Amino acid sequence: MAFTGTIKDEILEQEEIAFYLLKHLLNNHFELLVKKYRLDQEKIQNDLKQLDENQTIMNLVEQIGKNRGALVSGGKVDNKRVSNILLQDFREGRIGRITLEKCE
Repeated sequence: MAFTGTIKDEILEQEEIAFYLLKHLLNNHFELLVKKYRLDQEKIQNDLKQLDENQTIMNLVEQIGKNRGALVSGGKVDNKRVSNILLQDFREGRIGRITLEKCE
């Protein structure tokens, strides 16, 4: 519910919501994620083999931030801004047609 904005953003930490959204997209909508944010698919697949999932997701935040220009002074990625971008894009359907329920 937090992904869709049904729960007010002020109640929950947006960076945490975006982290779990990115995790869902990585596991269930990989192609859409790569295409939308022009990510390096080979790098992500290598990260998944070599790193734990949480570190892979943090690397994705870095890639998305750099690709979208979500930087603060010193060229460091602004995680809060990346979180806002991810949630806004998801809520407005800009990532693609995505369902959150799993078909078994």
